[in-house]
Amino acid sequence: MLGLVLLLQMAAAGPCATAQLCRLLDSATAANGRAMEAPRGYRATAETEAATIGRREGRIEGAITVEQTTSLVRWTGSGGFEQHVVGSRSFPNAIPLSRLAFLRIGWLIPTLHGERLQVIPRTGAEQTRLEETQSGPLAPQIVVHPLASDRAAYYVYAGGAAVVRTFDGTARRVYVVEVAPVESLPAEEILFEGEMHLDVETLAVARLFGRIRAVGPPRSGGFFNFDPAVTLVDLLNAPLPDGHWAPAMQRFEIQTASSLASGYGATRRVISHFDDRTPLPPGEGTAAVAAATAGYLLTSAPNDSLRRYRRWRRPAGHVSRSAAGGDFSRFRPGRLQGAGPPQLLVQGFHIGDFFRFNRIEGVYTGLSLIAEFRNAAPGLSLRAMGGYAWSEKTGRGAFGLAWTRRSWTVEAGAARSLDVTNKFRNQFDNPATGGIAGRDPWDYVDRRGAGAAVIRALGDERGSIARFEVSRVEDSEVAKHLDKSPFGGVYRENRGITPGSYWRTRALLDWNPAVSPLFARDGVGFRGEIETAGGDLDYARVEGRIVARKSLAPIFFIARLHAGAVFASRPPPQQLFELGGSAGLPGYEYKEFAGDRAMLLRVRVSYPIAMLDVPFRIGSGVTLPSLAPAISLGFQGAMTDTRTAGGPSAVRALGEVTPPVSVGTDGLRTSIDIRIGFFGDALAVGVARALAPGRATRFIFAFGRQF
Repeated sequence: MLGLVLLLQMAAAGPCATAQLCRLLDSATAANGRAMEAPRGYRATAETEAATIGRREGRIEGAITVEQTTSLVRWTGSGGFEQHVVGSRSFPNAIPLSRLAFLRIGWLIPTLHGERLQVIPRTGAEQTRLEETQSGPLAPQIVVHPLASDRAAYYVYAGGAAVVRTFDGTARRVYVVEVAPVESLPAEEILFEGEMHLDVETLAVARLFGRIRAVGPPRSGGFFNFDPAVTLVDLLNAPLPDGHWAPAMQRFEIQTASSLASGYGATRRVISHFDDRTPLPPGEGTAAVAAATAGYLLTSAPNDSLRRYRRWRRPAGHVSRSAAGGDFSRFRPGRLQGAGPPQLLVQGFHIGDFFRFNRIEGVYTGLSLIAEFRNAAPGLSLRAMGGYAWSEKTGRGAFGLAWTRRSWTVEAGAARSLDVTNKFRNQFDNPATGGIAGRDPWDYVDRRGAGAAVIRALGDERGSIARFEVSRVEDSEVAKHLDKSPFGGVYRENRGITPGSYWRTRALLDWNPAVSPLFARDGVGFRGEIETAGGDLDYARVEGRIVARKSLAPIFFIARLHAGAVFASRPPPQQLFELGGSAGLPGYEYKEFAGDRAMLLRVRVSYPIAMLDVPFRIGSGVTLPSLAPAISLGFQGAMTDTRTAGGPSAVRALGEVTPPVSVGTDGLRTSIDIRIGFFGDALAVGVARALAPGRATRFIFAFGRQF
């Protein structure tokens, strides 16, 4: 950031930090002009992966949707750019509700030579006529080249040192030039900001790494604006056998962060690799697009041919996983930087810090603030939140501090919260709005506590942590204050607990958490937790989860195994394992089974239906993921039992009614379901049935591949 500040300060004095740098840029500009006028071109196979990346809890990142296309591309200095899409496949994993789905993003830049860079937008695997691309939403985005002949009116420069950098496994000696826009422009222009790497021998552009953004007074637009404020780019060039340079890899990225939930956000990432690059002899072929126009020609094979394409060079999701959003950390907005003056943010750790709705509190509204000290005290932050439950007429809130240094974080704080007692929960579930529709599939306990924790980020597995905490806790009963949901569903009574205060210690290992139904990441993940308590409540609880996910094109498979045990002479009801209905066994009643020992296995196999499975474009030129309908079959198996002396009494205390609200499973209980889903089974409807005599078939509606 300091280098960019110095560049801005130089703008009034001249475009270059030194006379030597100006001479280097003059020579590079001349080389750029010669390359632009050369009659040659290239052809290549461009394999593109476009992914929407989700971020959770500030540490977990994974692809929510993945789309791949393969195109045959051809560019000549006299004929322009042609692209023919020959293959397309889509792996949506969630409903694309983010605004990112509607923002235009770059797909390819045909050449890094010329007066202006033409960023061809991602428009889906469809035909695009030349006249559609000369103006309007399908026209290329025009970026002033950092080596344009009129560059001094738009850019200032610094650096110019010769260093050795490695690009795609090849070490290359380059001049590194820092490029910054001139901010005081009379009209809006799209400019580049970041590092420009010039090959030492030829002065060709070897890499542009940074961002492209609009500078100057904005042009008037419509009510909706589909152009992102900033697009992050990493553009690599490499020489062809004839000595001319052509694209080798191009990456475009749009990043957003949640305005309310700290550590949550999304990224749209498009990465293209140019394979089989071949130089064209002068004058080959006819000019499909005049070089003087801003247009291009995009054609596509029929949809059935796109689906049958099998010559993929890279596994789906591999390219997106090999890149990280942190690569562009220096180009993030100031509020997302780790350095800078202290700042106060209106943010919480969950949307429920601001609004939630359940049968206990009714409507809860709150405010959450995070103070980040940054340069004043690096790594230190304070958090305070509070709110009011309007039906319960109760206030809740929290206060705490955290200090992070490298891979270590230390936390301390106090809170009064409404905690969920459900066990074997789905990954990334959110109870904040569970009571709006249906019967509120959660049970609650009022919990006061104060304590401290130490967290360690583990190795190279993104999001993996180990956590240890000690706290003083008090549990209190709560009762429902609403009888019906806004849509007419009758709420259940909240299940019973044992009140009391106690010292609690908890150790947690969360390894590879991105392996989940939400993210398109194959592999194995594990979460293990040990919790002990001493005082009015005296128990030890052990709980573990293993998740396995595998894509066996075209079949998708995921399995989760949960197991847990509570050790106590009088186990508190709020620590028991409850299963049934939305809690793991869709063919049975809600939490029909409970015990101090439990096991739950859930398996799902999905098979895509060969229709509506190609990404499509809406009229504005915006590309949306395919609907990707799929049929899926799920199997669930579970057992609960009471092995402690006080276990049966604890189960009865969940609800003092006859018959009891929960019982043991008396062996293995199983159920199956079949669903028709969209967006890769992320939104699904279907039926479930318990594999037991006398059980009725139940209708189910599910989000996010949750079981």
